[in-house]
Amino acid sequence: MRNIGDVLLTAPVFANLREYYPDARICALVNSGTEAMLTDNPLIDHVHVYQRTIKSAPLITRLANELKLLKKLRAEHFDLVINLTEGDRGAVVALLSGAGYKVGVKSYGRGFRGKDRVFNRVVPYPAEGTHTVEQNLELLEAAGVPVTGKMVSFHFREQALAEVDRMLADAGIRPGGYFHAHFTSRWMFKCMPPAAAALLIDTLADRSGLPAVLTAAPVDKELAYLQLVKQACRTSPVDLSGALTLKEMGALTSRASFFAGVDSAPMHMAAALDVPVLAVFGPSSVTTWGPWDNRLDANPYRNSRGIQSTGRHLVLQSERACVPCHRDGCNGSKKSDCLDFNAEEIDHVTTTFIQMLQNE
Repeated sequence: MRNIGDVLLTAPVFANLREYYPDARICALVNSGTEAMLTDNPLIDHVHVYQRTIKSAPLITRLANELKLLKKLRAEHFDLVINLTEGDRGAVVALLSGAGYKVGVKSYGRGFRGKDRVFNRVVPYPAEGTHTVEQNLELLEAAGVPVTGKMVSFHFREQALAEVDRMLADAGIRPGGYFHAHFTSRWMFKCMPPAAAALLIDTLADRSGLPAVLTAAPVDKELAYLQLVKQACRTSPVDLSGALTLKEMGALTSRASFFAGVDSAPMHMAAALDVPVLAVFGPSSVTTWGPWDNRLDANPYRNSRGIQSTGRHLVLQSERACVPCHRDGCNGSKKSDCLDFNAEEIDHVTTTFIQMLQNE
């Protein structure tokens, strides 16, 4: 019941559930707009969707829709509910689901009174430095389900791949002959200044000998930001911003030589598809949100800041003592000074990343 990238990082939960309960009916409940992260996954029987838009509907309409969803969930006759988030809605769904066994995150007094009593087992909030992938799997272990793997996966159909191949052909680009650059986020405080993003894109294009294919969500603020990046670019990237679905975004990444971008859902999608990632982080914690390396079985990020590598993925983050601050920009500005990297820093990280690619 969170955002796009959060939902994608729940994929190992379903893989382990399917391994332990091969014949069970296994479903997910997610917010609308995030379901593409789990649909087409062969390990999941059905993805139920809560339509967030009904929050602004008249009360009667909203209640009718809420009851309709709850009726569908109760009709599933679930034996087990695992609530991966600490919000009230997931706890209410767990309570009303009819499931005999329920596992959730300890509330620490947040939310409605008595929320922890909804669950048979509550899991304490994980220790600092625990990756989100492993946070989710802690709830599985509390439910008595052994964890045998930690691989994140993302699935799309051939139709998405065919559409992306058509777009690339129209732009005169062959599959594998480009890198995917996604430097926008719904949270703009995670974005680099446009000139710095353009310099990073240009330097990667120079070092790799490949053009960049730019993407962004079909959202005005992201599209406006990307136009500023393009204007500052010396090279000539291909612009597919606002033109792709989330499934097509994944298909585009799967055809790329590598991915470069900020801490966002497309970064997690690239890592899930085992595409090498150069990720730029600002106020967020890399140990919690860094691109997961499917070749490893543990969190490879040990430092709270600075450049870190998994061997396949490389993270650029400032060495400033205030990083990560977990805030939405410096002093309420919605802009993060720690993301304003200079030419020397960009030169160093791109050199390191291209050498990593060559050594793979």
